[in-house]
Amino acid sequence: MAFIALIPVVILYALGYRLDDAWRLQKTGGISINADISGSQIYIDGKLQRTTNLFQNGVFVNNLSPGEYDVIVKRENYLDWRKNLEVRSQLVTEARALLVPEETQAQILLRGKFSNLYASEFNPVLVLSEEKENEKIVRWYLPQGREFLTDTGALLRYKENFEIVRWLPDGVVLKLDGKVYRMRFSLGGKTASSVSLGGELPSKTAEEIAESFQKRDGRDFVEIRFIPGQNILKADWVGEIIPPYFFSSQEEILVQNKIVRNFEIYPGRRDIVLASFDNGVWAIEIDGRSERAVYPIYKGREPNFVLLPNSDELYILDAEVLIEAELRAE
Repeated sequence: MAFIALIPVVILYALGYRLDDAWRLQKTGGISINADISGSQIYIDGKLQRTTNLFQNGVFVNNLSPGEYDVIVKRENYLDWRKNLEVRSQLVTEARALLVPEETQAQILLRGKFSNLYASEFNPVLVLSEEKENEKIVRWYLPQGREFLTDTGALLRYKENFEIVRWLPDGVVLKLDGKVYRMRFSLGGKTASSVSLGGELPSKTAEEIAESFQKRDGRDFVEIRFIPGQNILKADWVGEIIPPYFFSSQEEILVQNKIVRNFEIYPGRRDIVLASFDNGVWAIEIDGRSERAVYPIYKGREPNFVLLPNSDELYILDAEVLIEAELRAE
């Protein structure tokens, strides 16, 4: 009789039914976790599910009872990533781990009285100001070659105001103490030359001003925006398709009541944002389920950072020193 009584239970189990946390009979669900760095250990409720490798960068676990599951991803020399994720009946819960080095690998590139760090949108060129006596000089730096471009004419100097008007494929338009310059870069000749404005406008357009407070991913689906008057950094899903798992709503507030000096979308990811505020540069998840991860990339005094096109290195200016930092531990 006991065997006969168990038959319905066995059939329901085989059909994918389980008891949830409230002792209700429901269809099972699953969890899919990805970790970009090979050798990552993925745990679900304390049980090791997989150590990733070059061919398998994640794990999928199915037939899970609906309910909450504690997920941890560990990797040597990286901070642990952890989330409490809900599994729902007949659905797969997705997540992608954010792994940040325990100690960021960094090296000093320049020491001096440097300020106003910017990066070209088109070329591997950093623009800095260097203080000399009672004025500042604009310097053009190639970090990959550890060298400066040579100005073919007089050095650009200013005392108070420095503004990048717009980046160009071959240079930049900038404004120094109200005077407008157009510079053309020759990476082969390692020079920067002052040329006429041509058809370039001397000031930012209204659209360019608006764009200076926002960044979009390559697919134009994720928009990161800083609202200066409210000191809010937020992420919006602006795509026309259904938002991905890392958006619980159309808008995610990432930072509040902070003056954000710069922000960028993390290289190779569209679910992570890099931002500089307070005494550090931080990696911030858009995914706010359970608890949003905010990890330090660099801590100092009042750092700012930039990214160059198609590069994973961060260039950080802090206490007048230029630093190159790696986003990976190896």
